[in-house]
Amino acid sequence: MSFIEVSTWKDESWTNTVFDTQDEFRDFILSLFKEPGKYNFDETSLKFTEESTRFNKDGLYCIAPFKSKDFINYWEEQKKRCRSGVIYHSPNGNSFYLTRDYYMWLNFLPIFDKEERKYGFAKVRDAQYHMALYELLAELSSKHVAILKKRQIASSYFHMAKLLNQFWFEEGSILKIGAALKDYINDKGSWKFLDEYRNFLNEHTAWYRPCSPDKVLIWEQKIQVRVNNRNTTRGLNSKIQGMSFEKDATTGVGGPCTYFFHEEAGIAPKMDKTYEYIRPAMQSGMMTTGMFIAAGSVGDLDQCDPLKQMIMNPDINDIYSVETDLLDADGTIGRSGLFIPEQWSMPPFIDAWGNSKVEEALEAILEERIRWKKELPPEQYQLRISQKPTNIAEAFAYRKQSIFPLNLISAQIKRIEEKEYFQEFIELERNIEGKIVATPSRRLPITEFPISKKTEDKR
Repeated sequence: MSFIEVSTWKDESWTNTVFDTQDEFRDFILSLFKEPGKYNFDETSLKFTEESTRFNKDGLYCIAPFKSKDFINYWEEQKKRCRSGVIYHSPNGNSFYLTRDYYMWLNFLPIFDKEERKYGFAKVRDAQYHMALYELLAELSSKHVAILKKRQIASSYFHMAKLLNQFWFEEGSILKIGAALKDYINDKGSWKFLDEYRNFLNEHTAWYRPCSPDKVLIWEQKIQVRVNNRNTTRGLNSKIQGMSFEKDATTGVGGPCTYFFHEEAGIAPKMDKTYEYIRPAMQSGMMTTGMFIAAGSVGDLDQCDPLKQMIMNPDINDIYSVETDLLDADGTIGRSGLFIPEQWSMPPFIDAWGNSKVEEALEAILEERIRWKKELPPEQYQLRISQKPTNIAEAFAYRKQSIFPLNLISAQIKRIEEKEYFQEFIELERNIEGKIVATPSRRLPITEFPISKKTEDKR
């Protein structure tokens, strides 16, 4: 039995690609995983949104008569794509994979478009495509997810689509949303996106999903029916539950969990505790059965430390890590959780196919910052940069006015945190003439600094 079968578009026709094992599928995704600005989307990206384009044009998805063979085949194929994703092979030799949640989001889950000031479907953007691939790779590697992002990347919209995708198609999925404050996740926050999505799907698709209970912060996909004069229920029994951690960082974390999404992770000072308590719910023995997803922009520095630790120390936190040269302004290369900087998918520096024009965006950002520095007080200038960072150090940089260069301070703090603060150990002793001489030794991290036998004897 194969691991996954994926609908595949090539040479103007549809076929299927079969992956026999999870490792084979993960290797394929890794071969496609690059970086915004380097994916080289072309006219094939028009195929990514073929269904939503048809809906915008015709006002419906399928013109075939209700319950006809063509009608059933259309919706079954779309359901398959929303569960297994889609592969596209470009005539130019490029290949792309749309994850199940990203495909569904682009084609069946409209959002409010700030640029157009109306409801419509998300545009293809390589930063969001990149984020979707990252999360899939984390899941295939039995790791969790941490995303430090610039603001206004539609993260909440995308992650509500991710949860709804599981809720809509998978039996027994348990999805949870948490946040430091209730208003981030209730009908004033991300739950309203779930409501909008569900209403659209129930009205415009063949996938009708009733819920009981059906109220803010708790849905269960089932309906009461009567069979042989007895009441019973039918449905997938998948659940979505919301919870806030205003009083207790462990509220509602018990029970199994498929996906746990922590909303506004950059302003969640107790998220590290929540993460540790929820992890057993996503495991069975030594097997990983669920995934924790933390995504957010930075708030006050005393609120964002848990996200910082996940981003900067991914491996010890079981976060899927990626190599990046965006640790600081010097282009230092290292591994981190996913960072989505300001220069990725920054309007208007996006081409017709959804590729980021990274260098042009960076030039515009630099010009903007020159103006800010002239107009703003130092503290406000640092805060504004932290909300539109071009590298990770800028997001977490000290924001008060300082007489010292902030880039050097941040680098030194990082060295101390990683125990790379070096001292030189020098042996002091008297020679045969009675003079004190120094014998330099190797430079050592402070954690390895030795006490010599001679020093102990002198004590």
